[in-house]
Amino acid sequence: MEKSRRRDSVPDNWFSRFFGRWLDLLDDLILVVVAIGIVSLAIILLAEGISDFYYFESHSIPHIVSELMFVLILMELFRQVVRQLKRHSFSLHPFFFIGVIASIRGILLVQMKLAMGGGDVYIDLAQIGVYAVVVFIMAISYFFSSKVEGKPSD
Repeated sequence: MEKSRRRDSVPDNWFSRFFGRWLDLLDDLILVVVAIGIVSLAIILLAEGISDFYYFESHSIPHIVSELMFVLILMELFRQVVRQLKRHSFSLHPFFFIGVIASIRGILLVQMKLAMGGGDVYIDLAQIGVYAVVVFIMAISYFFSSKVEGKPSD
C-alpha cells in the first residue's frame, strides 16, 4: 500500500513541477513584453514632449507638463514590473507614488488652466482640493504601509 501511494504521487509531483516551470516561463515572458511596451510608450511620450517643447507655438505648457508627468507614471509602473520579474515581494509603495504623481499632475494642470483664465474658478478650486486630499491620503497610507512592512512577521 505504501509503495503504490509513492508511485502515484511521483508522476503528480513531476507533472506539477514541469507545468509550474512552464507557467513561470510564460509569466516571465508576459512581464518582459509588458515592460518593453511600457518603456516604448514612455520613450514615445518623452520624444513627443521634447518635440512639443521645440515647437512651442503649437502646444501649451500644460500639455507638455502633462506628457512629462505621464512619463513618470509609466516609469513607476515599469519599476513595478521589474520588481515582479526579480521576484521581489509585492509592495504597494509604487502605487502610492503613482497616485501622488497623478494627483500632482492634476493639480498642476488645473492651476495652469486657472492662471490662463480658463474654466470656472470654483470648480477648478474644488478639483485642486480633491487632488490635495488624495495626495494627503496617499502620504498617510504610505506612512502606515511603511510601518507595517517594516515590522517583522510572526
